Amino acid sequence: MREIRIRLLWHKQAQFAGYLLAEELGLGNDAGVQIVCEGLDFSCKHVNAVLEGRTEMCVASPAHLVESSDPAALRWLLAIQQKSPLVYPARRSDGIATLADLAGKRAGVWPGHEDLELRWMLSRAGLPDDAVTRVEMPDTVAPFLTGETATGQMTCYHELHMVEHAIPPEDLVIFDGKDTGCGILKDGLIASAALVEREPEVVQAVVNAVLEGWTMAFDDPARAVAACLAVRPDRSAPEEEAQLAAIRALSLTGATLSEGLGFPDPAHIESAVTAMRELGETVPSTEGLRDARFWKAAPEAFRRTGWEA
Repeated sequence: MREIRIRLLWHKQAQFAGYLLAEELGLGNDAGVQIVCEGLDFSCKHVNAVLEGRTEMCVASPAHLVESSDPAALRWLLAIQQKSPLVYPARRSDGIATLADLAGKRAGVWPGHEDLELRWMLSRAGLPDDAVTRVEMPDTVAPFLTGETATGQMTCYHELHMVEHAIPPEDLVIFDGKDTGCGILKDGLIASAALVEREPEVVQAVVNAVLEGWTMAFDDPARAVAACLAVRPDRSAPEEEAQLAAIRALSLTGATLSEGLGFPDPAHIESAVTAMRELGETVPSTEGLRDARFWKAAPEAFRRTGWEA
């Protein structure tokens, strides 16, 4: 049995329900592949885990691939979510009503090249790159709530809920890159280019299993939530149910409805490249980084376009 480790973008939770189902149910076993999901490790995150040979695959953004130290050593295979989940809350009582009002203030961002979307949003709002001090921190909620930062990078399905419970809605302004054309996809399946070249049958087995897992998660949320709770008993069923519903909404839209579940829409990598160019960064060649062959060869039942609302 060939073991394939997938380093997740965050801790195990409903955000990764399809991957967790693929692991729990051994959906790749018939093809001789055992999927093992690994939670976040801040000391070696997502694409770095693949580049350093610690895992064969990871869940990460196409932007993470393009911004990595060696993009040519990676391949982008799938995108389940088709919209960025990121939001940036701020307080009206701090005098913040627009992105430009963040000038001179501090923003909490996750460690390790996670701030491209925010920088792009601020740039399009007319602010220079150093106008807002970006502070890397694994927890962006507590510093925001205590006033240490004026805003924080958060997801609409997890951290934002904590903020909404603590701050009156009339005091909250929530900045969202999608509103200004600056959304950058967060979750995608990325693999070692060497693995893709040398063991394409293994890669195909993983892609098939992941797509089957996500199809099951969206068709049978109760089963998916149970799989999540099995590995995260510290979380509650309502938490996981709400998160899975949000992930479903982020996924069953855009290219999923026109092309099919998991389609690695080239528009996502183009957005990351556009952001880097507008910010004056050097953009590596992206030729060959997106590899849709495995998605295209997966069973049609697991990459369908028809989904109930």
